[in-house]
Amino acid sequence: MSKLLEALENAKQNFNTLEKSGKNNFFKTQNGVHTYSTLEDIFKSCKDALYENKLSLHYTLSFEDNIQYLITTLTHIDTNESIHSKSAIGTVQSTPQQIGSGITYFRRYHIQAMLNLEADFDDDGNIASNVKQAKQEQPTTQTKGGL
Repeated sequence: MSKLLEALENAKQNFNTLEKSGKNNFFKTQNGVHTYSTLEDIFKSCKDALYENKLSLHYTLSFEDNIQYLITTLTHIDTNESIHSKSAIGTVQSTPQQIGSGITYFRRYHIQAMLNLEADFDDDGNIASNVKQAKQEQPTTQTKGGL
């Protein structure tokens, strides 16, 4: 994993600022409408630096024991070293729309976690989907990360 991690650290030095162009009208903050980084924002931030350092992101789906998973893999092209993240995105009862939503949602969060992309407070998950509670409890701290 040493070559992958070295390439990732080199890529991070050239990541662009992570924008937040997404708007969540269902989750209000003290300043109004909640904004978050979209998948497009995330790719704009990192794709050129990943390419220059021979790092590739790709996604696969798997179905195991009646659960649908999204697997995100970051691969160092020269060495084939890779890391992956796997999350459940639905069950056999899930609709295609629910699966699609899970894919989009976890693609964003997998990439942000794998690349250590930090943005200001981001609760597009509406405090783990408990929207009523999320509207009542406002965040008390915000973090800015090192891109």
